[in-house]
Amino acid sequence: MNNKTAILTLFAGVFVFLLILHNVPKRITEEDKQYLSMIFGDIDKQQEELSFEEEIAYLDALANHLHQEFYLTPIDYYVSREPKDLYENMGGLCYDFSRTIEKKLILSGFQTRHVAVYKNSGGFLNTILSPGVFSHSLTEVKTKKGWMIIDSNVPFYAQDVNGVIFNYKQLVEVEETPNWRLQLDKGLAHFYTPDVVFVYGLYSRHGGFYPPYNFIPDYNFRELFYNF
Repeated sequence: MNNKTAILTLFAGVFVFLLILHNVPKRITEEDKQYLSMIFGDIDKQQEELSFEEEIAYLDALANHLHQEFYLTPIDYYVSREPKDLYENMGGLCYDFSRTIEKKLILSGFQTRHVAVYKNSGGFLNTILSPGVFSHSLTEVKTKKGWMIIDSNVPFYAQDVNGVIFNYKQLVEVEETPNWRLQLDKGLAHFYTPDVVFVYGLYSRHGGFYPPYNFIPDYNFRELFYNF
C-alpha cells in the first residue's frame, strides 16, 4: 500500500468512525420501557391491532396525556435527554418531547422519523447555516394511510378537515396551508405551512443534545436518507 492509498484509507476510516460515533440511536432500552410506562401509564396499544381511526385516537391520547402531565421545562444541553430525564425533570422542550414520543411509538410498533423544521430564511442552505433561525423538533409517524406529522409541544397532528393527512414532503408541495382539523397554536403555525425548511434525521445543528456532545451535529444516519 503506497502513502496516498494509506492516507485515503485512514481518512475513510476516521469518517466512518465519526458517522457511527455521532449517530443518534433509536433502540429502546429496558430503562426506556420502565420510564415510558411511568410517563404514559396504561395508555398502550400495538399498531397492528388498530384501524387508521384508532391510530389517530391513540396518537391523540398519547399527546394529550403527555402535555397534561409534563411541562415546557428545559433540560440542559450536554446531558442525557431520554424518557427517564424528561420524567425526572417533569418536562422538556420540543426536542425532548419528540424523543419520548418517538420511543413510545416505536415500542407500540410504529415507524417514526425525526424532523427538524425551520422558518424559511432565504432558502434551504441559508436557513440551515444561519444561527438563531426559529426552529422546531417533531415527529412523523407511519400510519395505515401513510406518513403523518405529529407535533411535540401540543396535541396536534397534520390532518385536514377532509381527513387528508400530510407529511412535510407533501406539505411543501401544496399551494396554500391546509385547513387543519385541529386548532394550532399561533406560535407554531408557521411550521405547518408550505413555506418551511425541514430536514429528516437531524436532532441538532450544534451537537449538544446527544453524546459525545461536541460541535458535530446530532443526527440519525439512516433517517437522513429520507431527505432524498
